[in-house]
Amino acid sequence: MIVICLSDTADRFHGFLRSVMLNVHPGVYVSMDLDKGSRERIWDILTRWWEAEPRGMVLMIHRDTRKSMDLDLRSLGAPKRTIVDYDDHYALRRKATE
Repeated sequence: MIVICLSDTADRFHGFLRSVMLNVHPGVYVSMDLDKGSRERIWDILTRWWEAEPRGMVLMIHRDTRKSMDLDLRSLGAPKRTIVDYDDHYALRRKATE
């Protein structure tokens, strides 16, 4: 399964992803049957577009048995939350409070 989440990106990102994945919620796209090559081509397109117009955030989550929790996380832009690998699990890192 592949999940891509968009936040504050240009409209063409949404249109492109709607053509290859199911739009289950505003900004959330899923696919059960994309192979690795298709996934990499989609990510390359999104990366080039984001580099040409760097606004918003793109997050892709997909299965990778070599990574913690068998998930790989890729992102473009400044994430609202910091996800860290901690003891073979993913966790959210909070900012220190004063």
